[in-house]
Amino acid sequence: MTRIARLGYLAFEVSDPSTWRTFAVDRLGLALGAARADGSMTLRMDEQAQRVFLHPGARDDLACAGFEVADDASLRALASQLEAGGVAIAEASAEAATQRGVDLLYQLQDPNGIPIELFSGPRSGSSPFASHLVPAGFCTGDEGLGHIVVPVRDAQSTQRFYCELLGMRISDHIEQQIAPGRTIRITFLHANARHHTLAFTEGSPRKRIHHFMIEMNAMNDVGLAYDRCVDGGVPISSTLGQHPNDQMLSFYARTPSGFAVEVGWGGRKVDDATWQVRTYDRMSTWGHRSAK
Repeated sequence: MTRIARLGYLAFEVSDPSTWRTFAVDRLGLALGAARADGSMTLRMDEQAQRVFLHPGARDDLACAGFEVADDASLRALASQLEAGGVAIAEASAEAATQRGVDLLYQLQDPNGIPIELFSGPRSGSSPFASHLVPAGFCTGDEGLGHIVVPVRDAQSTQRFYCELLGMRISDHIEQQIAPGRTIRITFLHANARHHTLAFTEGSPRKRIHHFMIEMNAMNDVGLAYDRCVDGGVPISSTLGQHPNDQMLSFYARTPSGFAVEVGWGGRKVDDATWQVRTYDRMSTWGHRSAK
């Protein structure tokens, strides 16, 4: 079975690109990449030329999630695999691939209508990456950009799409009672050693995305990012805390588009040869308090 390798990039449609630029560069420590004539811009977090795309628009939501495949041949095989599974998928134009900074690009939608891009051959930046605020850098490489958590209409069809057609594996679940008679269930999927590349829960989504996560290589850089967000007036969705399943120490801040970003360190690694799927009964071992 051909599989995706990692989450390669994210694209957002944002109503206030200038505020987003300040948030991403001066609070999170990402680096500005290319700025384009249409008002869009890109952000870097490692040697890859583009990890985040910011497109001007009113939606303030996820525009697409880009998943990397090992090479062109594997990508074409995965496209055929998806077609055989009843998924409509199309090869993007050479111009679109160039805009994304990749060699080969396919476009499709998941069962919830979330735009997905599958690509191979990401290009490196024209200059070495350096963050003036995150000296130890970000955890990317074979594990990709980080992870996303999305609300979905139907958990069963979502799991089939990402596991049976894209080759992700279940890491674990969290089932927590959040009110009398109301339990939330989150399923976590991994594509590589990162504990999860994507997680989902059934609900009535206002936006396509709940949050995305970026992981730093040093614990102190998470604390410093937390201070920068607080000092800069960025709304904190959840204070510092640790999850029981991926063991990530993290906090959540609200982006200028209203959804959240999780900034973390120390995420647990998955070894498929020995991993056992578990169900946890709480979101956090400690912390992650809702900010007043």
